[in-house]
Amino acid sequence: MIIKKLKRTSFKKSKAVMISGLVDYILAEHDDRGKDKLAYAGSRNFLTTTVAAQKREMISLAEESIQSRMPVTHWILSWQENEQPTREQVDEAVNLFLRGMGLAEHQTLYALHKNTGNYHLHIAVNRTHPYTEKVIQPHRGFDIDAAHKIIAEIEHKQGWAPQENARYRVNEQGYVIKNLRHRAQVKPKPKAEDFENATGEKSAQRIAQERGHAVIQNASCWEELHAGLDSVGLRFVRKGSGAVIFVGDTAVKASSVDRNFSMSKLCKRLGDFKPGYYSERTFSKPAPEPVSHVCREEWLEYQKERQKRAEVRRLAGKKREEERHELERRQRERREAATAHLAAHGLSLLNIARHFLKEQEREEKTALRDKPFQPEQAQRLPRFKHWLGKRNPYLANLWRFRKRIAPGVEVRKREFPKVGTLSSPYAAYREVVKKRFPEKMDESRLDAAIALYMRCAGYTVQEVVNELYRHTPARPHGQNRDEQIDYSRRVGWYAFGTAGDIDIANIQPTQEQIQKYTTEAAKKENNEQSKINKILRMR
Repeated sequence: MIIKKLKRTSFKKSKAVMISGLVDYILAEHDDRGKDKLAYAGSRNFLTTTVAAQKREMISLAEESIQSRMPVTHWILSWQENEQPTREQVDEAVNLFLRGMGLAEHQTLYALHKNTGNYHLHIAVNRTHPYTEKVIQPHRGFDIDAAHKIIAEIEHKQGWAPQENARYRVNEQGYVIKNLRHRAQVKPKPKAEDFENATGEKSAQRIAQERGHAVIQNASCWEELHAGLDSVGLRFVRKGSGAVIFVGDTAVKASSVDRNFSMSKLCKRLGDFKPGYYSERTFSKPAPEPVSHVCREEWLEYQKERQKRAEVRRLAGKKREEERHELERRQRERREAATAHLAAHGLSLLNIARHFLKEQEREEKTALRDKPFQPEQAQRLPRFKHWLGKRNPYLANLWRFRKRIAPGVEVRKREFPKVGTLSSPYAAYREVVKKRFPEKMDESRLDAAIALYMRCAGYTVQEVVNELYRHTPARPHGQNRDEQIDYSRRVGWYAFGTAGDIDIANIQPTQEQIQKYTTEAAKKENNEQSKINKILRMR
């Protein structure tokens, strides 16, 4: 599981508006694209029962805290792709979280969302105590570290798979202990990784880490540090009380490359800061580099198309700027001509003319600003994984699992025979998967592997989902028809629903197919009952 605390950095809105927007987002049944996202919702410690009344109650209590600008905290708990919590497990996770944070008596709204590849739980908890009206600071501000301990406890109690680099785990005696980890590999921050996932290009932060980490780590004086960075095309510059590393014209905080590279720590190791001299090539922007060896040829094509569209947008912006300067020139000439013509008629008439000219100029500037771009200028290039998926879903899957593919490994597409003559392709591929992966596998992973095999064999997304739904009634237990359909959709997404493939969230068995499967199941049950009755009569 992953836990994240969403920090609010802007407080321009009032508490009531911020809390109302947060509650509306959490409890909304559909997302911005109209897809279903709300799987389950609940609340804790409210006097009222309706959503509108609970929202007003939370706002009223939050406004009692004068010193806190936003006493309602927003947390997100996310499960892994193949994990689907039940309602009882969601309630238990919320109880464990609130108890671990010391907020068990506080107002809480929570909702389980399913509109992404991972089931994730939103928790909005009011830190203002309902009786004392004091704002609680969980664990004296070290609440993120405490949250990781709670996650380890939830994973242990509910049997979820822990993250690869989890901070804490539960030992054999049932105690939460810290994981003994080797020194973590230096990697970019989440914002830089988002840029890399979107473009397939190395971020400036990764380039600074790869080129400059060893140089700064091994430098014995400031002169050696500057000379080493100059040789790899980087610059180290002091900024205020800190320092930045320039990759071309992009500045990267030195402490984001490594926490030991802050200005204070470097000064302790190398002495007082001494500026260095750098060659001209360190001021030029470096050529884009692919972040992975996977889909390298496709990335080069993507970069060409990206640069082409960037050039089109640049020319469009330049043309728009020329139009703006031309409009300002015409307006200036018109003002000068009107002033010269009306100056002899008195100041009152001149001021009236100036007023109407100002209104006309404002309307012309607004019309120019709102003028739509041409379609080829307005259309932006999609994210790299979306672009890959449109070309070939197989390439999108390769890009999705690129971190698991070692450099130099040849990845080629396998050919799977389509088992179209069998009455149940699902059963046939189930045997294929079990022979291929003899180790024990839970049902969701097994179904995901079967779905991936069928997709590679040529079955459509609709056919795969129909087969999954057809064999879902026996698993997972206790689910109704809608939950079975959702299970089959999620398994399919886990298998091949990466960005760029057909939107499986909108693929569902039709009512006719559901009726057909229900009729077949009833017939099968009647046949089995007839056989049992026949055997009983023979006895």
